[in-house]
Amino acid sequence: MHLSPPLRHWHPVRGGRRVIFELTHTPSELTVLLGAWLTASPLLFDHNVATVPYAGWSDVIAGLALVALAYLRAVHPAGTGPVSVVTALVGAWVMASPFVRGYADSTTALWNDLLTGFAVIVLSALSMRSPRGGGSRSTD
Repeated sequence: MHLSPPLRHWHPVRGGRRVIFELTHTPSELTVLLGAWLTASPLLFDHNVATVPYAGWSDVIAGLALVALAYLRAVHPAGTGPVSVVTALVGAWVMASPFVRGYADSTTALWNDLLTGFAVIVLSALSMRSPRGGGSRSTD
């Protein structure tokens, strides 16, 4: 069980064409980085204006969930299409949390969550569209 770095090397394919096999890992690996960023963001951005206590913990828990889900997707990509759907739902929660948890008045925390959540949703969609995301492995 290993997590190969993206774009490590080229793999030849039938017909003389070349593709980047590791490119299917890239959305998941970027989601791991976004999860780590989201986990650290309450230390950098003000969540104290929230109407509910411990509002920053929403970002910490969502970030840790993103790291775990994306790592699972990167290590075992076959059959993890539902994991990408759950990852997209976590991204949607990240976008909604400033309004639900009451810290939409903090401009930096609001934009951080909106942009990070949007990026997670886009990367989840890319991850679902990858050839290895649907659960069947290609022999080409």
